[in-house]
Amino acid sequence: MPTEDETVLLQGPARWNEHARRRRAQGPFRPDLRKARLHGADLQGAELADADFTDAVLTESYLMSADLRGANLEGADLCEAYLILAELNDCRLVGANLDGADLSGADLTGAVLDPGFRRTAVISDYLTIWP
Repeated sequence: MPTEDETVLLQGPARWNEHARRRRAQGPFRPDLRKARLHGADLQGAELADADFTDAVLTESYLMSADLRGANLEGADLCEAYLILAELNDCRLVGANLDGADLSGADLTGAVLDPGFRRTAVISDYLTIWP
């Protein structure tokens, strides 16, 4: 059964950002998106800082310009996800599947990647900032 956060996120980035801002105004907010099923979801520009995406499915999702700073993406499936210009600073990607993900222009400063991570498995460009 989807969490409240997953249900709101599936309504689109505008609705999500409104929800996240309201929740953050009330105090610390760590979105619970563990095991969320977000295959192909449009999450462009979504404010997902500090979200817990442990074991979530984000295959072929559109996360362009999304704010994922400090997010936990451990074990998440990001195969062929579009993370163009995404803010991935200080996020945890251990055990994440990034095969075919587009990280062009993404900022991974301080990110923790799987020891077996291969840059050749992803799409990146000269603007991609690696940890």
